[in-house]
Amino acid sequence: MVFGIVMMAAMVPTMIGVNEATKGTRDHEEQRRKNARAQRSHLLVQCPSYEGPLHQRMAVHNAQVYLGADGKVYITKSNCPQLSLFNGGFYPHPDFPPDNTAGFVTISGETPPTLRWLYVDSETHEVRWGGRQESQGHVCGPFDWTKDEARVTLEGWEGWLAVRLPRDEMYAKELGMEDTKGLWRLYFDQNDDGADLLPNAEVLEVTLNRTMAES
Repeated sequence: MVFGIVMMAAMVPTMIGVNEATKGTRDHEEQRRKNARAQRSHLLVQCPSYEGPLHQRMAVHNAQVYLGADGKVYITKSNCPQLSLFNGGFYPHPDFPPDNTAGFVTISGETPPTLRWLYVDSETHEVRWGGRQESQGHVCGPFDWTKDEARVTLEGWEGWLAVRLPRDEMYAKELGMEDTKGLWRLYFDQNDDGADLLPNAEVLEVTLNRTMAES
């Protein structure tokens, strides 16, 4: 009995040391995650090989996400001066609990550049950007990342869609783009029902991959 008590007494410092080391590791990991979520990134669009015709996949796969002056979010491989490259990341949003990073922001192409919210239009399911007033009443989060911290999720899943509407070719011409068929819109299939898109829309399921932006 005495021997057992002695052994337990000897083990206490070791157990305390292990607990402190575990806590230190956990705190370090939490800080790493916090710093990683605060880093600005661009969004690279990727399209599964089983999605849609080859020419559609080629137009979307490895394209980037851009902001349009019309408050909409576009996908293209073209470097169009009238579109601003997405440059942002996770950010505390007032609609969610304190200390959250459930919102998603981007630096706009406005003069001067301004931090704006990314949100999903609650009626059309189209991804848009704007100020607090524009985003009210729409889906503003929670945004998150996948377990490998590589891709962006919304409301717990990757329901992103690349969508091309018949009128988008005309808009691409207005922007002065050479590849007028290379302009797509970003949507979110909130209810997993095709986002109520019209039958004549071209639609591809895509993922949004975070690539670090330059400081």
